[in-house]
Amino acid sequence: MEKISITVKIPALDSTYDFIVPNNMSVKNAQNLMIKILNSEYGISDKSADAMLFDTSDNTALRLECSFAQLGISDGAKLLLI
Repeated sequence: MEKISITVKIPALDSTYDFIVPNNMSVKNAQNLMIKILNSEYGISDKSADAMLFDTSDNTALRLECSFAQLGISDGAKLLLI
């Protein structure tokens, strides 16, 4: 299983975080795990229904049902979590 390193900017926390995720993991599962980690560290809401990940290279929303590999997201990608 290949893993990729992604950088995720979170405006609500005014910060940027690095995550290592399997490239075959669905965006939805990765997003849920990121939110759980941020909830445990910072106490932010763990309600992920309204959260969206965007690719900052082209400002497109990532489809939740697809894997990072299917979307062409590779090592070093910069994402935005809103």
